[in-house]
Amino acid sequence: MTEKEFTDIATELRELALKKGRSYPLDNDEADDIAQDTMLRLWSLRQKVNTKAHARGLAVSIAAHGAIDRMRKRRTATLRPTGKEPIAPANPDTILQEKADDEWLTRELKKLPSTEYQVLHLRQAEQKTAEEIGAILGITPQSVATLLSRARRKLMEEIKKRRR
Repeated sequence: MTEKEFTDIATELRELALKKGRSYPLDNDEADDIAQDTMLRLWSLRQKVNTKAHARGLAVSIAAHGAIDRMRKRRTATLRPTGKEPIAPANPDTILQEKADDEWLTRELKKLPSTEYQVLHLRQAEQKTAEEIGAILGITPQSVATLLSRARRKLMEEIKKRRR
């Protein structure tokens, strides 16, 4: 799809994405964010889109996945501390140890092959599914599972070595 063809139907695509976002239990701002994210994603995929019908289908699908992701993140966010729990003052030794642990983990993550790191990041930090990661990286969900397993195993081995 050319830039002109995309800009000609952009308003319609945004409306479809907004309507899909509003069909989920999200507020208007979140639905608007989903529509905006959908448009950005469609723009980056525009050269692979063949027809207007294909673009409409992608808009609805991307918006639906975005809404589901937001709902998942909202659900997991409630499991995190709310800030109302009493916080014990941090021990300086604990602070130094946590900083050292963070630096060590960052170094170990950088040692991973780039594809393994990307898969691990998309799964753990962005909470993407194997299918979503496969679509982003252009690999099969089975390859995603293999790469994720390898990355986790390598990190676990390094953690075990460090604890000895």
